[in-house]
Amino acid sequence: MNSKVVEILNNGNKIEAIKLYREIQNVGLTEAKHAVDLLEARSK
Repeated sequence: MNSKVVEILNNGNKIEAIKLYREIQNVGLTEAKHAVDLLEARSK
């Protein structure tokens, strides 16, 4: 996982984290949101 995505997510900007994940992984919105949701859940 890209550390920049994690950093953005940890700063409270979930939408930007999803956008960046989509760009990096070249996936759709649903897949990116799911991945970021999982990251968020793991960090709690």
